[in-house]
Amino acid sequence: MPTTQTTTHGLSRRLFLHHAALSGVSLAALSAIPASALASVLQPAGEAPPPVGVLGWKTLQKDIYAIADQSMGGNTLLVASQGKALLVDTKYPYLGGALLNDAAGLIDADLTKSDSIELTLINTHHHGDHTGGNAIIVPSASASYAHANAIPRIKAQLERYVQGAKAGPSQLARTKADEQLMPFAKAAAEACESWTEKTAVPKIAISGSGNTLSIGGITVSSHHFGAGHTDNDLVIHLPEHNIVHTGDLVFNGLHPFFDPEANATARGWIESLKQTRKLCNAETTVVPGHGPIATGPAIIETQIRYFEQLIEAIQTEIEKGTPKDELVEMSWEFMDGLGFDQIRGRMIAGVYDELTDA
Repeated sequence: MPTTQTTTHGLSRRLFLHHAALSGVSLAALSAIPASALASVLQPAGEAPPPVGVLGWKTLQKDIYAIADQSMGGNTLLVASQGKALLVDTKYPYLGGALLNDAAGLIDADLTKSDSIELTLINTHHHGDHTGGNAIIVPSASASYAHANAIPRIKAQLERYVQGAKAGPSQLARTKADEQLMPFAKAAAEACESWTEKTAVPKIAISGSGNTLSIGGITVSSHHFGAGHTDNDLVIHLPEHNIVHTGDLVFNGLHPFFDPEANATARGWIESLKQTRKLCNAETTVVPGHGPIATGPAIIETQIRYFEQLIEAIQTEIEKGTPKDELVEMSWEFMDGLGFDQIRGRMIAGVYDELTDA
């Protein structure tokens, strides 16, 4: 019988130890991890175990998993089929090791025998809550992709990733998150000083739409419909499985984040959403960038209406002569009950500047 002890989390002691070593943790550091903490990674806790993996992936369909947990950053999609994996986005820096672990476990890859696995990474855009784990994932991935406009933006964020990794253990401690994640966060915190721009940046630039890959027999298409949330948004489509990952073109139940420095545009956002809507039917599983996963395109349509109404409301106030500093404090009925209220003013300011060409 094999000596490797695989748990219901898809994680073995050998795989964990090798992953930690790959992340730059010395054996001395590993030995300093309390036995109770290590045990919590290697075997189920007293409570019901998460659905899949250390991170608790939700099964969307056979071989296809997702995480929609706002505390962990942007929503992530994982395909694991026929010994190959696809990972869409990498959350915060301290979660990169857990993502790699779960992907490897689901395709039965042994990182003790190789520094790489049959893993393809796609970033939907450059923001740090979607690319933070890149520095751990990219070196182990067999292929990694992002839009051409995202590449220099990801490269420029290296120091942000390093600081995020360093803060990971204390952040987990404050939030009292699952202790299974702590060894991975500690590994990232110790390794991050050795990260480089090359480590974090995907190797292959995508431009345009209709780029298609086959991952373990599953067809994956990427689409770029122009500037919207950023100038490097990618929509990921699994046509045979009727699944769409919108990236941050959709914030389900939340105010969107407007990023003028990344050439965000409300008008372009609407157009990108309309094109994304064309990929869907009533049964499509839609994974937004943030917020709950949904069935059908209603959340895309709601996001379109949000921007249409916001543009109309702001244009009305501009014509009245309402100054910007007053306008950013305003709200309208279509905004009622949405989360991320702290960025509502930023959204209004961004659209105001777009409409006035400020």
